[in-house]
Parts: sequence; structure tokens; C-alpha cells
Amino acid sequence: MEVGQVETVTLGIPNISCHHCIMTIQRESGFVSGADFVSGDVETRTATFRVESGEALTTLKATLAEAGYPVAGA
Repeated sequence: MEVGQVETVTLGIPNISCHHCIMTIQRESGFVSGADFVSGDVETRTATFRVESGEALTTLKATLAEAGYPVAGA
């Protein structure tokens, strides 16, 4: 990922089981600079974000793991 380039990434999050989970992921991702929540899907257990850098993606994954929503394969 190039510096300053925004990418959209979809992350598999196996612990998503309801819309409350999506709301929690949205809230927690709001604390990560350079990452914006786009959408979440309970059925596919995924969440999509816009991220500005590899560092933001790494921080996002760590933040989600701390909140109880570790990314699959991360």
C-alpha cells in the first residue's frame, strides 16, 4: 500500500454473530487513525474498511482483537 493511498479492505471476523457485534466493530474502529468503517455483514462475518496505510491496517487489526473480534488469519 502506497503512503497516502486509501484502500478498501474486507476482513473476515469469525466472532461476528449479530448486529450488536457490527456496531461494536464500528465504534472500536473509530478510535483508529487512518481507518474508516464502511460496512459489516453478519451472514458472511466480514467487515469492510477504508484504510490509509499499512500501519493503520495493523493498528485496526490489533484494536479489533483487543475488543474481542480478531481478524481471521491475522
